Amino acid sequence: MSGKEWSELFADSSSVPANIPATLLTTLMLLGYVFLSNHMIKLNTGSNPLRLQGNYFLAMAAVSAALGWLLAYLNLFSASWAIEQGHPAVQLLLYTPLFALLAPAVLSTRALLGSFPGLLKRLAHGIPLPSHDGEMLAFSLVFIAVLGLLGGAAWPAGLSGLLWVAPLLLLVALQQLWHEDTIFSGLKSGDWGRVICAALAGVITCNLAVITYQTNGGGLEINLPNPLLEQLGFAVFGLLCLQLGDVVAVNWRGKKRNAQFQQKKKFPIPVIVKKK
Repeated sequence: MSGKEWSELFADSSSVPANIPATLLTTLMLLGYVFLSNHMIKLNTGSNPLRLQGNYFLAMAAVSAALGWLLAYLNLFSASWAIEQGHPAVQLLLYTPLFALLAPAVLSTRALLGSFPGLLKRLAHGIPLPSHDGEMLAFSLVFIAVLGLLGGAAWPAGLSGLLWVAPLLLLVALQQLWHEDTIFSGLKSGDWGRVICAALAGVITCNLAVITYQTNGGGLEINLPNPLLEQLGFAVFGLLCLQLGDVVAVNWRGKKRNAQFQQKKKFPIPVIVKKK
């Protein structure tokens, strides 16, 4: 609606070049942070998720890279942050590994928070919220998400917040249509552990990445009227990563979604009834 194109992600290559040292150092920091958090999980629980679920983390890295570029595209409409531009090939090579580490870092941080004794047990006895499962809720979330995507593009000043929540709402709606639990399913019984830990993991991971990038000379400017909105956005990103993790994890649970929509096969042995 606003005429934005994917090519605009790499537009204006004659402007300030991308800060290569800051980006590389931030990527290395996130990689080291993933290994460090998994080592701390091993110290707390005796198991290392990165070693036990290596293929899962590789799949999440690929999904995270795609998610990073999707959010960068959405940022063309809202301009919530500004970063140095550069040659398209340089940007692709620099930012793709950085984006690929964000979701694994969030999931590792969430697992680390959950490995502390008693934390999840305390969060499991919160205030229960009413639940409205079903297709009606799923279609309502789809409507709100589409409204956020279209409205955020047409009126970014007023609906930018709904624009950033739209990807999470779409994933939750898909989970509802697939008749699977979402990250919010535990709230109906008062279990706030997954939601709070995922939100905190998003805040911790994103702040580490932003501080590392800016400390090393990266020109990252966050154009939000209130710092609390920035932290709220990081929390939503953490929830989005956890919901994506649940979607990807279906392949490791041996459950195929297309089987849910297949019709039941007929009985293979014909039964013939003779009239007397």
